Amino acid sequence: MADPTSLDAELHATEVEIDLEQERLRTLRNNIRTRHSLALHELLSEREDLNGVHPLADQIAESLRWSA
Repeated sequence: MADPTSLDAELHATEVEIDLEQERLRTLRNNIRTRHSLALHELLSEREDLNGVHPLADQIAESLRWSA
């Protein structure tokens, strides 16, 4: 008969690995969002003719200005 505690330990280790991977992906996703937001802000700062072209881009650029 298999030892149930070894199965519990193995399951817990798998859950911990999944949690760590989820946290790594969350951090990566946040870093990408930050990078894209900053790049968008820089672009709209350099190219004033692009203001008003896309409402979401304008909103992101404006929110970055207010958070600075």
